[in-house]
Amino acid sequence: MTVTGALVVTHGKLGEILVQEVEHLVGRQDRFIAMSTLGLSAGAITESVHRLIGDDPYIVFTDTPGTSPTIRSSAAIGERQAVITGVNIGMLISFVMHRENVEFEELAEKMVRDGRRCVEVKWARNQQKI
Repeated sequence: MTVTGALVVTHGKLGEILVQEVEHLVGRQDRFIAMSTLGLSAGAITESVHRLIGDDPYIVFTDTPGTSPTIRSSAAIGERQAVITGVNIGMLISFVMHRENVEFEELAEKMVRDGRRCVEVKWARNQQKI
């Protein structure tokens, strides 16, 4: 099984920071990179994503649905590649922990589930849920 790569495509430096923090926690990773869309045209984003991932199995993680990183990354992907929006650090940690032993399609679905598990509301003890 080919190990799935990850490309984190975000506005500004968010992706770079997420990749750095994950590697700080779990160690240096191969095929685990970030790309900022800052200052790039739509076409340049698509070209850059395609150049970075080639035809290899990759999950492209983006920050926000319906924005340039997501739209242009979606235009760049092919077979055994996927775009997942709403990237968070828990999702990326799960990715690096499971990418060597989980098949591609299952891994992509797992990332969505695990990312959702990292989003919750904490209320003050005396505060009622609204």
